[in-house]
This record gives sequence, structure tokens and C-alpha cells, in this order.
Amino acid sequence: MKKIYALLAAAVMMTAVPTVSGARNTIFNFGVKAGLNFTNMSGFQDLTQDNFLKTYTGFNAGVVLNFNLPLGFEINPEILYVQSGQRFTYDYIYDGDILTGKQVSSVYKSGSIRVPVNLQWGIGLFRDFIKPYFVVSPYVGAVLFGNGSILDVDLDQESVNSYLNRFQYGIGLGAGIYIWNFQVSFKWNWDLNPTFKDDSGIISDIVGAKDKKFNGGEISIAYFF
Repeated sequence: MKKIYALLAAAVMMTAVPTVSGARNTIFNFGVKAGLNFTNMSGFQDLTQDNFLKTYTGFNAGVVLNFNLPLGFEINPEILYVQSGQRFTYDYIYDGDILTGKQVSSVYKSGSIRVPVNLQWGIGLFRDFIKPYFVVSPYVGAVLFGNGSILDVDLDQESVNSYLNRFQYGIGLGAGIYIWNFQVSFKWNWDLNPTFKDDSGIISDIVGAKDKKFNGGEISIAYFF
């Protein structure tokens, strides 16, 4: 009898669980989103220092639209403000000689408007109250500004903002889960074009930064109304 009562109680609880009113129960929904980015810049030479590349922590925030499709598919376009960056720590090399005991630290960061189009597929559980999913996310972006430098020492400071590539595009891969009207997700994003345009060769001469691209993880949470 105890097993029967337990099964009946579970059935009542299942029927009492509300269907998702915002994220998946209608064809179209609107949401807000925010999270953290953990970025670095691919391809830099180590310059003999194990910790030359330091991960930079920034943030993302914006709005997201949800279009539900058959068979568990969804399209989630987003408009986000995204902060990316790179921390540098290395022994400054001057005229080919390492200045003993002279360690350099600097930060370069940029802010951009990014428009990802998330192509998602998942399976709804418990009357769609929970839905894990996978996502592929091509994106384009417009870089608004750059701030900082990739060479920052007492004797010299070379700004790289003037060499910033203002148009960016790339792709992200990841997974997430809906819980009621909330969406928690993780993606790894790769820029597919260089962070800097380097026609003059100056960026390459500094730290070999030509053709280097931002990449990194994105953790975020969204709420759909």
C-alpha cells in the first residue's frame, strides 16, 4: 500500500507542475540575459613565460528572443553587449635582451555589440518544466572601443586601439538547460577574424599579435517573460 500511495502522490505532483508559460509554451517569447565571459587571445607566443597569457573576466548583457520550432528545435537571436579582453604578464624584451627582474603586466579589453543566432535542440522533461539542450551559435559583432595596451612599461607605452578591427564574426558551441522560465547556458566562442588589423606591421613587431583572435567561455542566465 505504501508503494501505491507513493505512486499516487508522485502522479499528483506531476499533474500539479505548471507548464512553462514563457520559454516554451508559446511560439514566441522575449527575455533578458546577463553573464560572464572568460577570454584570452589565441596564438600569442609564450615569450618563455608560462603565465604570459592570462584569462580576462568580462561580462555580457542584453536581450534574447525565443522562437519555438517543431521536434524540439528553437532559434534564439540575441543582442548583447560583450566585454572581451586579455591579460599579459611577461619579462619585457628590449633590443633582444631580457631586462632581469623587470616583469610587465598589462590589460587590453574591448566592448562590442554582438548578435548571436542560437540554433538549439533539446528534449522537454516533466511537461517541459525542464529542458536540456545543445546549441550552435554563429555571430557577428561591432567593436565599439578598445582600452589598454599590449605593451605597458615605464619607458614606453604603445596603444593598440588605433589598430582595432571594428567588425568581428565567429561561432559558439555549447549546452544549457531551461528550468521553468529561466535558461542557464554555457558556450565557448571563437572569433574567426583577427582582433587587430595590422597593415603596418607594428602589432606584429610588438608581441606577434597579427592574426590573433579572441576566444573563450561564456556563462549566462536568461529569464523569459
